[in-house]
Amino acid sequence: MKKTKTEFKVGERYTIRELQEFAVEEMHKSIPEHEGRTDPKVGAVLATADGVVIEIAHRGELAAGDHAEFTLLERKCRDGKLDGCILFATLEPCAPGARKEPKLSCAERIVNRRIKKIYIGIQDPDPTVKGKGEEYLRSNNVEIEYFDKDLQDEIIITNEKFMEEARERARIADLKGLQPKKNEFEVGVKNFAYNDLSEDALQLYIEKANLPYKVDSKEFKMLLAKWDFIDVDDKKPAQPTGWGILLFGKKPTDKYSQAKIKFTVVKSEGLPPEIKDFDEALVKIPELIETYLGFVFPTIIDRSHFERKELAELSKQLLREAIINAIVHRDYTIEGAQILIHITPKEIVIKSPGEPIVPLEKLQNFTAPTVSRNPKIADVFYNMKFIERRGFGMEEIQKYKPKPIYSFDGVYTVLSITRNVVLSKEDIKNILEGLKPDERKAYEYLVEKGKTSKSEYREYVIVDDKKAQRILKKLVETGLARTEGKGKATEYVLSTADMLDNKLAFAVLNNPTITNRDKK
Repeated sequence: MKKTKTEFKVGERYTIRELQEFAVEEMHKSIPEHEGRTDPKVGAVLATADGVVIEIAHRGELAAGDHAEFTLLERKCRDGKLDGCILFATLEPCAPGARKEPKLSCAERIVNRRIKKIYIGIQDPDPTVKGKGEEYLRSNNVEIEYFDKDLQDEIIITNEKFMEEARERARIADLKGLQPKKNEFEVGVKNFAYNDLSEDALQLYIEKANLPYKVDSKEFKMLLAKWDFIDVDDKKPAQPTGWGILLFGKKPTDKYSQAKIKFTVVKSEGLPPEIKDFDEALVKIPELIETYLGFVFPTIIDRSHFERKELAELSKQLLREAIINAIVHRDYTIEGAQILIHITPKEIVIKSPGEPIVPLEKLQNFTAPTVSRNPKIADVFYNMKFIERRGFGMEEIQKYKPKPIYSFDGVYTVLSITRNVVLSKEDIKNILEGLKPDERKAYEYLVEKGKTSKSEYREYVIVDDKKAQRILKKLVETGLARTEGKGKATEYVLSTADMLDNKLAFAVLNNPTITNRDKK
């Protein structure tokens, strides 16, 4: 990391970004305590509510193995009154139950010192405790936000070896270790038994995650117990937990009516919508939906060149990513609120239950940090290669044009996508045959320019404002063009430009009899 241009001084006031940077710089100073394994590198900064630095610390600074938060709160600021202060920690604070008695966890110390807010770099990599520190802090009215994504990436890279070792230790450890307090989804569900889990779903997880177990083995059941997917008690048979039912249940909706994804697809105006529900185990849904999307968004085969090209609608790729995000990040505590997906010829709307756990503006500008409301589901999906740890999928989404829009309607986080429809040569030819001469002329102009504004086109053809608007609107309605921007900043962009760099459009204009197209 490049050192921040701002010089660090206790007692000086800094911005939120600068305080995050100081914590990351401090992280690199961490002192390891073990020789046979990698220790985490953690930095922490304590500041007043208005950004004045009180103290800074790193792991192992004053004593081997001491957590950065402990050093900061109990060694350096033991006698200070910290009510209303803000803490910046590069790693999620450990949760109650994670330390041997009489030691308190870092999360408990933060609450006891009446810290008002904490900025967290990354969540704990251990799937058995990930998110537990955050959960305890939120339940005790401590506000939580996250480091900026570029700083998160640096923290992850710096701790990559520790994170991999921590996940492996969690996989092979026994159940006798320290166990943080469980939440409502991590305990056995009444009236459900182990055989309510789907063997097919469990086998799919083993195969996709490349686990060295058989589905009916004692070792695999121990793993499910360690990761809170089943609840093991010597006095009664194993029971699935809430997470176990959602991820691997034969019929998750028997317990959680909200565990459903509902598609409403309108293929053309005037036709009744097609309804499709997915209520299987969550680990099965990504592949089932992938197959379903093949029918909703047929792939076009273009053979106009020697090289065969498959042209998939870009909005299909974006929708796939958005659905995975909705499954992983939605709020499963909202009873009856299902993931809703509405597809029309012009738009795709994905509604994910719950308010975003990161500021809406960070979602909107695609700078949202890599964090999950449901770490258990996130880890399973990562192990199955459905998601990336560092959120590369979101980096791809932001390349989509026109820009997707996020909003919150009081119950759902809503993602609205204007469809970027892929047109074949035959599609374009048929559309052009139905256009008026002035509309075809507008398309020829758009092919040449790639995009235009209403005022620019009006001056080119020397027509009034109303007529220019009508002509360009027609191109949008037929799918030959799309709009970007709003109001006076609206531009009309050639739809086919994303597909073959305008070559397809030029080919049709120069040879309108071309019709070679196949659809899968």
